[in-house]
Amino acid sequence: MSSPNGFLNMDIGYPGIEIKVELLVMQEYISQLEFGIKAVCNAYLDEELKKYEYSEYYEYRYIYDIAEEEFPKLIRLPLVVSIYTLFENSITQLLSYAQSKESKALNLRDLNGKSLVSKFNKYMKHVLEFDFQISDSSRDELNKLNKVRNCIVHANANLSSMPEDKAKEIRGLKAVGLDLSSSQINVSYDFLKISMDCVENVVCELMDFMENRYDFN
Repeated sequence: MSSPNGFLNMDIGYPGIEIKVELLVMQEYISQLEFGIKAVCNAYLDEELKKYEYSEYYEYRYIYDIAEEEFPKLIRLPLVVSIYTLFENSITQLLSYAQSKESKALNLRDLNGKSLVSKFNKYMKHVLEFDFQISDSSRDELNKLNKVRNCIVHANANLSSMPEDKAKEIRGLKAVGLDLSSSQINVSYDFLKISMDCVENVVCELMDFMENRYDFN
């Protein structure tokens, strides 16, 4: 990616400058996430245990389940949505800018595709005539991310609340850090980190291509 000094050559309307900041902030947030979860859980346990100072363990053991399972889930799952949204918005902004630079009448919204990534690739190839495509391996990772994201958004991460065909697709996913052992899906730090790295790589590769094409370096 171009150096900060390269910003001096950029069109002020180029969205890549802001996108680079958003990617940096998201990566930093994810890197600190587990420390934040631990702090929240410890604070919760400290506060709740005060209420059971003279109680038997069986009366308050549920609070450990909440701290060890429910709090991490509540904090991690929304990040799946944020990561995919960052991908979608970043590429959409970049392609909208490219449409203007290339003086193309056809808008990204005018195209259809089997998936969002397919739609992006079709627009870059057939409308913008870019010699750039999101790779098959990245497409597969992003499609997995999107399926998990849809389950969180539309079914509160509960597979039993989804149409069976959609739930079956998710149960068939193979992804590091994706827990499908129950009807309620869960993700680990590893899933978030791998997903975010994929998003950052795809977005940065497109920005590199565009910055070279428009002589921003």
